[in-house]
Amino acid sequence: MLLGQTYMRMGRYRDAVSAMENVTERPDASSAILSQYAEALIAADDGIVTPAARAAIGRARDMDPSNPAATYYEAIALDQAGDGAEAHDLLIARLDAANGPAPWMEAFVAQANSIGETLGREPVSLAAFAPTAGGDTPGPTAGDVAAAADMSEDDRAAFIRSMVERLAERLRDDPDDLDGWMRLGNAYRVLGEAAKAREAYLTANRLAETLPPDDPRAQEIRQAMSELPG
Repeated sequence: MLLGQTYMRMGRYRDAVSAMENVTERPDASSAILSQYAEALIAADDGIVTPAARAAIGRARDMDPSNPAATYYEAIALDQAGDGAEAHDLLIARLDAANGPAPWMEAFVAQANSIGETLGREPVSLAAFAPTAGGDTPGPTAGDVAAAADMSEDDRAAFIRSMVERLAERLRDDPDDLDGWMRLGNAYRVLGEAAKAREAYLTANRLAETLPPDDPRAQEIRQAMSELPG
């Protein structure tokens, strides 16, 4: 698996699939190994969940239903298959089942809101599932979001810009905050600043190299980067 993980960090996804494939057939293959293999398959096909990836996801979830990476990729698969409502429900259910703040939760919230937007569902916040998550990272609270909804278009843009600038300033003092860089990349993407978004995601991607195998944030970063223009 070590070779496959190295190939993943290098962006050589097809090689990662080949390196991991034999390991997944061993009797001692774990849920984490299978979800890593699924991630490699998805990355190799530009974010598409193929039947082979779906099979690996299913095996990973059967072994460990609490594996967040397997749940995340299952939600991606459901959404791509046209089952957005089920995908959204799955993400929310896993967030509800979390025992306190966990690093993977932000990726779940972002994906749930991305899917929920197409369904016309209300956005959810990380604070609803893990009130202490995120520490002192500046960001919009539920009150902020409600206030922004009542603003004029110009005022709303200025409000969002001020939050982004606060976050960027804090990250200059805390450059190892992976979630902060992901949040900054997402914010710049919303503002249409693709170059700044890419820079933030690249920083997040470097920090993601040390993530445990069941953490879906690495895939979220790659997916976000692939959706940037240019």
